[in-house]
Amino acid sequence: MDHVAAEPEQTIEAGYPNLIDRALACIDEHRGAIDENALIGFVFGNTSQPNMWRPLLRSVLSEHPDVTLRPDGMWTTGQIVDDSALPTEFVVIDVETTGLKPSQQRIVEVGMIRVSPHGSPLRWSSLVNPGRKMPAYVATLTGIDDSMLAGAPDFRSIAPTIVEIADDLPIVGHNVEFDLAFLNAELVRCGLPKLINTPVDTLSLAHTLVGEARHLNLGDVARVLGVTSKQAHRALADADTTLEVFTLLLARARERGLSTMEDLLRVNQLRRPSAPHRKPVGRGRAVLDRSHLASIPHAPGVYIMRDPEDRVLYVGKAKNLRKRVASYYSQPLGYTRKMDGLLETLSKIDVEVVGTELEALILESQLIRRYRPRFNTVQRNAEQYVYVKVDISNAWPRVTMTRDRSTDGAEYFGPFKSSLRAREAVDLVNDILPLRTCRRSFQDKRSYGSPCLELSLKRCLGPCMGQADSEQYRGLVRDVIAFFHGDTIRMVSHLHTKLEGTIETLDFERAARLRDQIIRVESLARQQQQLDDVARQPHALLVLPGVSSSAREVWYLLNGRRWAQLTVHDSDHVTHLASRLAPITARASFAQSTFVSDHHAVDEMSILGRWMRKTPLHPALIPIFDTSNLLGVSESVLTVDLTLPFGEVPAEMDSFEQTEADDSEYAFPVE
Repeated sequence: MDHVAAEPEQTIEAGYPNLIDRALACIDEHRGAIDENALIGFVFGNTSQPNMWRPLLRSVLSEHPDVTLRPDGMWTTGQIVDDSALPTEFVVIDVETTGLKPSQQRIVEVGMIRVSPHGSPLRWSSLVNPGRKMPAYVATLTGIDDSMLAGAPDFRSIAPTIVEIADDLPIVGHNVEFDLAFLNAELVRCGLPKLINTPVDTLSLAHTLVGEARHLNLGDVARVLGVTSKQAHRALADADTTLEVFTLLLARARERGLSTMEDLLRVNQLRRPSAPHRKPVGRGRAVLDRSHLASIPHAPGVYIMRDPEDRVLYVGKAKNLRKRVASYYSQPLGYTRKMDGLLETLSKIDVEVVGTELEALILESQLIRRYRPRFNTVQRNAEQYVYVKVDISNAWPRVTMTRDRSTDGAEYFGPFKSSLRAREAVDLVNDILPLRTCRRSFQDKRSYGSPCLELSLKRCLGPCMGQADSEQYRGLVRDVIAFFHGDTIRMVSHLHTKLEGTIETLDFERAARLRDQIIRVESLARQQQQLDDVARQPHALLVLPGVSSSAREVWYLLNGRRWAQLTVHDSDHVTHLASRLAPITARASFAQSTFVSDHHAVDEMSILGRWMRKTPLHPALIPIFDTSNLLGVSESVLTVDLTLPFGEVPAEMDSFEQTEADDSEYAFPVE
């Protein structure tokens, strides 16, 4: 009996040496780490019932000194070869909402923290007007009520800021799929692409790495880890707590052998019941040639993806070209319908290195307009941008939407990149003011008589019946033009007059609609005002770093658009630069009066305007007040300190400057 009892105690290796050798060889072939189910299939040749073989595998390998079973279900030798470490640059998000269903409910607050290894985190948050009444239980939970949301921007106004902060970085959140589902639902409603950033869920990480937590909500996990929670159920405060929790979870992950981004993503999958049964998702590295990365530098610029016939498939910009292109190797194949097939078709990647991210943005926009790549589904549609037209050449002007801008004496505003939002602007004006909406020309007798229903509803002054006063009608048209130039005073005054009437009649439902209209009027006007502010800067120079450390790029800006560009070396003399600027200034002065904001001009104006609003008093932006004093201007150009980045918020700031309406309705492309 003693002999029988002692037999299993003999060394495991003595009983299963071939099995151990097969297991170690398999782990080494998979770069030092392999999923346990895959290892079972290789060692035992049976993948249909892994649970039957699991105890034997663990008993064989558990005592071996060279292998370890990690928390993410991977057997590893500890010699992992991977060029992606745990993330040091990422974005933490949290949202507050009116409910739990993204398809039916809306966001009321967004908080984001962008973490970088260079400097302090950047924090940004904004309330969001959901366009509906705040549920009482949510108001009690969050402390956010209707009065706080009444003056907040709508989601469309802050969407560009959210996309900009997120960039292409991993997005961290507690139950992050919930936050991303709401953000993407709102982006789709705005006609914008979804965020396809890699999600990292601290809830799933806590499930594996914080076994001592009784519950896995953010507050309980924070308490177990020793993190003091901030103001719960407010977006930025919860994002702060999530950041501290994530930092501590990363430390635990390293202690338990998790050393790469892919390790974290596998831990994320462990908590999902269906994850073990899913087929493996192919990654970009399966179809991309590693040689594409060989000559791509760590510098800002634009990358151009081409197919085997040298046709342009996709154009993108990046602060760091090598890092951005490398991210495609870990991107899941077929992850989004928008990009489905891109990596499989890719044959060649060209890059154009520039000095700054701003130059990369504008170059990207230009190349997309030139090539109209198949996978740039948003920016390539510049020809579909629309205008709002006020036909002041007609005796009785009307406000309409049009795709073309002509020299017919009418006033044009825009262009809007969303025809839906342009239509909304037209409908808003016609709903507030009793202007005609019919197509009558008023140039012949047939235009008079036979009034339409609008007259009986008191939504038109009735010029077709001779009832309208010409001066009163023209006054209303002037109010419309002022509104589209950013002056909301008269339009809001009309709405307040109507609002007073609803208060007298106790028509609270109509009062709520009028209040919403006031918010929309002010939002639309702010957007146009921002474009007008940029266009009102007639002559200016913008000094940016060049590709070479001894050179700088000088942009000549005319009405907020790049008119010319010079490369200037630090060794250049002031008089030489002034002589180069003289003919450019002369041509710009001549062309200034004929400047028209077409589709392409507005794209560039929107990008430049957005950067100017971040750092409006930056010394790199040099207004030219006197075109005859080019020597003084040139001296300023050569003395600009290029170490202070233009358009970038200093890292020591605690929050982004909030832009309530950042060109989101106009032709600002976001990919």
